[in-house]
Amino acid sequence: MSRAWKIFLAAAAASGIAVAVFHLSSHQDPPLDPTTAPKGLPRRLATLLAPHPDLNPPPEGPVYVALRAQGIRVGEGWASGLTWRHAAINATEKVRAEHPDREAHIDAIELCVPHSYRNRAIRRRRGSLSNSHRGIDGLELTFHDKVSRYCPTSMIARNQSFPLVDTAFRREHGIKKDDFYSDASARSFGAHQFLVQLGNQDHIKPMYRGNTVVTMKAVTSKGVHRLARLMGDWMVQQLQDNGRMIYRYFPSSGRESTGNNMIRQYMASLCLVRLAQWRKDSDLMARAEHNLRYNFSRFFRRDGDIGLITFRGRSKLGAAALAALGVVEAPFRDKLQEFETPLVRMTEQMLQPEGRFITFYGTTSHDNANFYAGETLLLWATMYQKQQDPALLERFMRAFRYYKEWHLDNRNPAFIPWHVQAYYRMWQVTKDPALSDFVFVMSDWLLDMQEWDESPYLDTLGRFYDDNRRQYGVPHASSTGVYLEGYIDAYRLAKELGDEGRMVNYRLAILRGLRSLMQLQFEDDIDMFYVSRQDRVLGGIRTTVYDNSIRVDNVQHGLMAIMRIIDEFDAHDLW
Repeated sequence: MSRAWKIFLAAAAASGIAVAVFHLSSHQDPPLDPTTAPKGLPRRLATLLAPHPDLNPPPEGPVYVALRAQGIRVGEGWASGLTWRHAAINATEKVRAEHPDREAHIDAIELCVPHSYRNRAIRRRRGSLSNSHRGIDGLELTFHDKVSRYCPTSMIARNQSFPLVDTAFRREHGIKKDDFYSDASARSFGAHQFLVQLGNQDHIKPMYRGNTVVTMKAVTSKGVHRLARLMGDWMVQQLQDNGRMIYRYFPSSGRESTGNNMIRQYMASLCLVRLAQWRKDSDLMARAEHNLRYNFSRFFRRDGDIGLITFRGRSKLGAAALAALGVVEAPFRDKLQEFETPLVRMTEQMLQPEGRFITFYGTTSHDNANFYAGETLLLWATMYQKQQDPALLERFMRAFRYYKEWHLDNRNPAFIPWHVQAYYRMWQVTKDPALSDFVFVMSDWLLDMQEWDESPYLDTLGRFYDDNRRQYGVPHASSTGVYLEGYIDAYRLAKELGDEGRMVNYRLAILRGLRSLMQLQFEDDIDMFYVSRQDRVLGGIRTTVYDNSIRVDNVQHGLMAIMRIIDEFDAHDLW
């Protein structure tokens, strides 16, 4: 894809203009007569392709197809032909012939038409291309007489990175690693991507990175309500009967991760409490309490009168703070005082005289201060809203003064959303201008981290990531979600203070961030074309546009932001 074409598409998306993927070309393929194609799947495909406009850039080389039944790949293969249409039909016939007993079950054909081959260097450990190309560009690897091609839709469906492609090629052909890196060559290629949906009426639909592109005009009250509903349903779906929340799910393989993280688990508990309140769902609130009790039964322990959330031998300040916050915000708070009181006591003990927090119990560590300090201050601000304890205010402001200076000397986006939320909540009670001023300092600085005008791809618009500042980490759905949590509070603060310029800037950042989350959501048969357990995936939020794994914080952060955004934007017609 040329840079000019990318810029045009990005501008169109920013304007909310839907851009068709089918483009007329000066090249004219010979006409295709569907009746000449073999009966069955090849002829059904030929019928769809015969009236199809020619493609630009012009196709080049063999064409890839994968036949699927309810998301499961039945077979796949490459084939050449007189034209790309003939090649697609030939590939379909070839794969069908390998699985004759499954033809009646095929309900989708994944179609990839390569174009614009380019030579690429093979890099050890990093693969031939960077992550941003996954799902956009395919790869052809050659080692002596051995050649294999990897279609971008196939890489999306397998959740396969470019280094994994290199490894798969070496294993397929029995090539030693050193020989591969010294003698292999690589070419990338762009690809026209299509999904053929077979049913009572067959359809062929274009795809972009194995998905469809969400434009800004989709970011409406109706669209965001649907986003929130599906996200909330996904959260509920992941909650097991015994109270356990699934931590991470892999749509490509249909399996659950064996990993876990207590901070994210207790954030999920907090999200369930807020979701139940937002939906006014008493049954869900009972399940939220069950979830908290499940987590406490397995990860809470005492050290004297101190409460700890312990996992794999470590007790994090942030985990204790978020576990306590889930209790503090719940209507069943009084029933869980045996956990809240000692956990709050732990957070108080970790505060040092100068205002710095020790972040791991039993140590002198200050690691992860960008996260844990703000999570703790959010707990304290929430408690202060409920009961104005002067001692709590003193502790809060002591930490505020320390971390304000610390952050300005150690700028990091991860710090900002937690502290924005905490300071806004405390400001609502105290009206201290030092708090509101710093909320604006942080929120204004973060605006430049949001990807927009310089975004190379349509589907990455609105995420919070700056490729020129990689020291701040990789793009991640949970990051976009938590930044939106901060921005809705920053917006409300600007509105209460009558700062119209910041209201405009923060509202725009929120709308663009919502577009990113809508892009990342599994929500229809196109973006779930390779998913065999759609009930486990529908409504979930991918980690990135090229990594389809769903971690619970991908959903919970965004959902906690969106519930507040909907309340604010619907009430004041801000869409």
